Amino acid sequence: MGLVTVVLPTKNEEIAIGPTLRSLPEETLHAMGFDVQVVVVDGESDDATRDVVYEHGGATVVFDREEGKGRALINARDRFEGDYVVMLDADGTYAVDAIPRLLHPLVQDQADIVMGTRDPLPGATPVHHVFGNKVLSALARCLYTRPCPDLCTGMWGFRKDALNSLPLRSEGFEIEAEMFAYATRLGHRIHHVRVDYLPRLGSSKLDTRDAFDITFWLMRSRVAPLDPEKDAGT
Repeated sequence: MGLVTVVLPTKNEEIAIGPTLRSLPEETLHAMGFDVQVVVVDGESDDATRDVVYEHGGATVVFDREEGKGRALINARDRFEGDYVVMLDADGTYAVDAIPRLLHPLVQDQADIVMGTRDPLPGATPVHHVFGNKVLSALARCLYTRPCPDLCTGMWGFRKDALNSLPLRSEGFEIEAEMFAYATRLGHRIHHVRVDYLPRLGSSKLDTRDAFDITFWLMRSRVAPLDPEKDAGT
């Protein structure tokens, strides 16, 4: 099957990162024929996140000194060795047993990119987050005329060449909007797979400003040059 890189962005996730690493379905992936690389991309955590990762062992830790989830992922892309890349938030909200299902359409050459559509368990998502995501997903559908049931999902699967083709520029939580935007503009085949969404371990880092940033990047990415070197904003 090849090599799959599982990427876990972290920022002060000392409570969740251990259970997340322990629950990764590595044995299942090995049984499917995959080798597995685990990469923890840490955005300068000031708690015990890194210590927990080191204690667990088996993961490559990439430290990033720039601010934001988006910038950390962009800077770490050259460390992803897999033929396929699965990215998921390290806060314990995503049921990792969905990883094989995200990989299936990629391996079968049915998709270039897979987005996990969240099925929230009771208490997993505040009402205002649900409403905000519905509004942003609707905006994405209008702007890009493609299905988008869950724009702000933190669980993605990629063929490596598709991920590398995305001219990503954003710095924070708007990275998901930018990935969807450029994937559609480049004509990548996007599939959507339902995944369970669990109550978070620890406190959320999202705030109201993030919704405005996501809206801005959805609109910006609709017209931004696909060649980053031609983008005067970089």
